[in-house]
Amino acid sequence: MTLVLSEVTGRTAFISMNRPAVYNALTIDIIEALTDAFETVDKNKEIDWVIFQGEGKGFCAGLDLQWAQTIQGDKVIELVENYFNRLTKAIHLCSKPVICLLHGPASGAGASLVLACDLIFASENGSLAFPFLGLGLQPDTGMSYYLKQRVGYHQAFEWLLEGKKLTAQEALSHKIVQKVFTDDTIMHDYLAFYLKSLGQLQQAAGISLKSLLSGNTSFEEVLKKEAVQQSLAVKGGMLKVKIEEFFKNRR
Repeated sequence: MTLVLSEVTGRTAFISMNRPAVYNALTIDIIEALTDAFETVDKNKEIDWVIFQGEGKGFCAGLDLQWAQTIQGDKVIELVENYFNRLTKAIHLCSKPVICLLHGPASGAGASLVLACDLIFASENGSLAFPFLGLGLQPDTGMSYYLKQRVGYHQAFEWLLEGKKLTAQEALSHKIVQKVFTDDTIMHDYLAFYLKSLGQLQQAAGISLKSLLSGNTSFEEVLKKEAVQQSLAVKGGMLKVKIEEFFKNRR
């Protein structure tokens, strides 16, 4: 079985985890395949958007517990840094905006992968769980960074301490996800409409916006980045067309 499905339609890449029988639980093999998929997409100049999803009923169950039984304590740092960290960086630092489709449960490291994305669309069946401490573990795959960034230190501390599970609606109320749909079909229908509307933007517009909003840059550095991205945008030619349309419509 192919562990990760990847295809490109127009200027959008679709990356799907494909271990549905075990809710896309993470092993070295699927982590490597996912990392390669995101790193390949990042280098492809013909792609503007990435859709990240899981096959089957679950998004991602996190660490494969059968595989976890074989992990030796003295190998954990190497394992986390070379696999889990590399994967989450490939998603979070991807130059293309990444939209996650949370159609089912995401737990542990699986939830970390969701939070690594730029936008999260969820169905009512989607959920996020943070069971790390209850399993004798600590947050990993970027969770302590992503969750604190989204909800603040105190809320993140409480949820991680208690092993909180959030429904899609709860995640929406805390602005962790951007949209919630009643079922997967409606979510995918909306995605098709959404991508069509994004197609009206100038090529690489989302990439430039992500570049501006990412990182902990100073005010002065942001102003310099805006100048560079604005120059690229004007060179793209869309502004000239829109101005011509504006004056034409006023006649």
